[in-house]
Amino acid sequence: MTRNEYFAFDGMQVPVEIHEGPDRPLLYLPGFGVHPRNYRAGVRLLAQHFTVFMPDLSFRTHRDLPDSVATYRLFAEELARRYAPDAPRTGHSFGGLLALLGDRPAVALAPMIPIMAGWPRKVGRAALLQVREYVGLEGARGVGWAFHIFGEYVRTAVMRPRCLFPAVSDTLGRIPDELIPTAPRSVVVLARKDRLYLQREYDAYLSRADPGCLETRFVACGHDWPITHPALVERVLLAALDGSQGASTSP
Repeated sequence: MTRNEYFAFDGMQVPVEIHEGPDRPLLYLPGFGVHPRNYRAGVRLLAQHFTVFMPDLSFRTHRDLPDSVATYRLFAEELARRYAPDAPRTGHSFGGLLALLGDRPAVALAPMIPIMAGWPRKVGRAALLQVREYVGLEGARGVGWAFHIFGEYVRTAVMRPRCLFPAVSDTLGRIPDELIPTAPRSVVVLARKDRLYLQREYDAYLSRADPGCLETRFVACGHDWPITHPALVERVLLAALDGSQGASTSP
C-alpha cells in the first residue's frame, strides 16, 4: 500500500511517498532533481521488508528548489525527524551523498561525490552516460529513463538555472570538509561501470572518511543502476543493512 503526504520545508510543500510494509522504517533519498516514480519498481520490492519514506524534490514537481548542498542536508535531517528519526538512510547519486552526510547508518548507492573537476568535465561525463543509457548499454530500462531525465535537466538549466547550478557547483573543484561522510556506519555501493565518476575520485573522497565506519561494495552495473536494475536494489539493501555480503567487495 502506498500513500502520499506533504512535508513543509523552506516555503515548499514536498510530497512524500510512503510505501507501507513491515514496521521497519527506511528513508530513501532520490537523485538530484529525479522524480520518485523512477525508483518505484525497486522501492516496491523494498516495501516487502520496510516501510519506505521517499520525498519528491524533483524538477518536475517544484519551480524552486534548495540552492546548496547544506540546505538539502537540512531538508534530509528535518524529513527524517518528522517521519523516521531512528531509521537508516539510503539514496542514489545525490541522495546517496545526503545519506552519507547524516547521523544515521547509511547505504549510499553510487553516490554523487565532490571532485577536483569543473563543469565541462562533469557535463561531458553526464552526456556520455545519457547516450549509453539511451542506446540501451545500461540496461533496457535505461532507454526511457535517459530520454526523460535529459529533457528535465535541459528544461531546468534553461528556465530555472537556480534550481540546478548552485547546488551542483558545491561538489565541483574541491572536496570541502563539510561534505565528508558523517554517518556512524556506511556501506557505499559503487558501480563497476560508472561513467560519471572515476574509481580514483571515489578513493580520494572516501579516504577522507573514518575507515572504521565505512565499507565499500560493488555491483556490475552503471551509475544509475537503482533505476535501470531495480531488482538489484532489494538484494543489495537487505545485505547491507543486515550485515551480510550481497555484493562484491573488490573492484
